[in-house]
Amino acid sequence: MPPRHHRTVDRVAAILEIVAPIRQGLTLAALAERLQAPKSSIHELVNGLVATGYLVERDHRFGLGPAPFILSLNGNRLATQDIDRDLLPRVHAEVGCSVLIGVQVGMSLVYIDQIGDEPALEFAARNHSRRSLYATASGKAILAAMPVREMDALLHSATSQEQPEVERFLADLPDIRATGLAYNPGLTVPNVYSVATVLRRPDGEIIGAVCAIGRAELQDSLPGIGRRVQAILAEQRATTSA
Repeated sequence: MPPRHHRTVDRVAAILEIVAPIRQGLTLAALAERLQAPKSSIHELVNGLVATGYLVERDHRFGLGPAPFILSLNGNRLATQDIDRDLLPRVHAEVGCSVLIGVQVGMSLVYIDQIGDEPALEFAARNHSRRSLYATASGKAILAAMPVREMDALLHSATSQEQPEVERFLADLPDIRATGLAYNPGLTVPNVYSVATVLRRPDGEIIGAVCAIGRAELQDSLPGIGRRVQAILAEQRATTSA
């Protein structure tokens, strides 16, 4: 069965994602306003999240609790634990443009780290906002590297609004698989072009994707930049495995 959204699950996830970056927390009224939902419809969800430690309440404000962190520790699935902190500076220095690391989060892509001077994408990385798996270079690189069954399930879960993105991805899929490189030709942010390739653990499991970003003047250079990023990642895996 392909993944699909569930109203209650989506609302719980939205509550957690809204409060996570706000250190002082949010009142129930402010949270309801951001969700564009009546307070009565989210009150019980918020209480349940407090009871299970996913939220904490202080002075009638709700903030992120310790439970999400404990889950990550128990599952040992924090993507950042598997990423060499020197990787981004090295890639940035060698390719000479902004670089991001993105990971798959459910049916979306989230940037978890960045280096460079592209303001719109720096903002996306700092705020860990969800972006399209089907339209971003990083998301397409991750999708193309998945087992076919997993990829098909995600593609079948696309909304009707996302279908044009899925069709463009499927048209590009043979080239992505042949080269290991996926591109975004200025479709997400005007005049911003990108190339991405998957980032793997030494055992081959996918961690996420490394994406190099440039303005229009770098568009023709992106294949070469992508191949250089691949070479750096291959060298890193070889060193880590040794």
